[in-house]
Amino acid sequence: MAVTVAVRPPVLEWAQRRSGRADDDMRSKFANWDQWLSEERQPRLAEVEAVAQFTHVPVGYLFLSEPPREELPIPDFRTGRGETGAPTDDLLETIYLNQRRQKWYEDYLAELGDAEPLTFVGSARHASVENAAAGIRQSLGYEVESRQHMRTLDEVRNHLINSFEGLGGLVVINSMVENNSHRMLDLDEFRGFTLQSPVAPLVFVNARDTKRGQVFSLLHEFAHVWRGEFGVSAGGAVLQDSGNHVERWCNAVAAEVAVPADDLRIQFNVTAALTQELDRLSERYKCSTLVILIKLRDLMILDRKVFQKTYEDEVERLLGLAEKVPRGKGGDFYGNQSFRVGRTLSRAIVRDALRGATSMTEALRLMSFKSVSVFDRYADRLREAG
Repeated sequence: MAVTVAVRPPVLEWAQRRSGRADDDMRSKFANWDQWLSEERQPRLAEVEAVAQFTHVPVGYLFLSEPPREELPIPDFRTGRGETGAPTDDLLETIYLNQRRQKWYEDYLAELGDAEPLTFVGSARHASVENAAAGIRQSLGYEVESRQHMRTLDEVRNHLINSFEGLGGLVVINSMVENNSHRMLDLDEFRGFTLQSPVAPLVFVNARDTKRGQVFSLLHEFAHVWRGEFGVSAGGAVLQDSGNHVERWCNAVAAEVAVPADDLRIQFNVTAALTQELDRLSERYKCSTLVILIKLRDLMILDRKVFQKTYEDEVERLLGLAEKVPRGKGGDFYGNQSFRVGRTLSRAIVRDALRGATSMTEALRLMSFKSVSVFDRYADRLREAG
């Protein structure tokens, strides 16, 4: 008879909750899951190990008498999360990985003698929304007129990434944990985060969002950097009514960067059909029509009494349009790595590994690659890109 081990139901429930696995997932994987939770049966050691692997939890944690209290390693600017808002292992691992990358890059800059503090980090902490937004637009070369030469949202996103990294920051955009397509990031859990550093602030954006959503999240996270307050953001999900004053400020700054109030007052045509006007302005500002609606409300151009219904109708319209757009096939693995690792960071790791200053083992770990051959092919692609 197989020997069983005692595992407390609250610990099993914690492992499930932390992993984001649904009840049906656990029941499908483990036939006796409900009996373990009710303590009618106890799992075998091999089954406990399987639970640990399935939920991405260190096996030793499952033998604790109480669930461990695992908190985010950086400030949490999301609101209304409650107990069910405990960070998943996907979010935690994504933060830990990018903290390791950022620390490596800080050391790399120090070795080069190039670790001077960046003056824009925290420069807008006491600025008004309008002044902070104007400073960010100017620093990123993102004035409204300059956007008219950007034909696609990919060009807009690339411009923002290149501009921020040109100032000394790092940008990572990914939809999954490392390169694991079986561990997709939950957009409802977070839309982005920023990692503090005076010499290499890192911005991460959840690529599960739409391209327009990613653009707004970039602007939102940039606002965090300019304010000098870093952490996990809900981003666009709470654009209307965040209960956190830092998030409200960053949302307002991002919206003002995207849609300058002075320009909107001039551009908005009160005689045109609203939907038609929203689409026209969305093309002008290269942002979501929802952001424009909120700016119209805040400027009292749109009556607050009808705003909520108008906003909900626009959400429905956008969802309908999204359903008609064919989904992509995931793109080129090597092309995606410049987003998943970051362009500046990728080049630095490759350069340092090829000159022997960083071990290949460490380079592979930082890049989330499994073999040297993958690293070599990616290095070739970076050289071809110039």
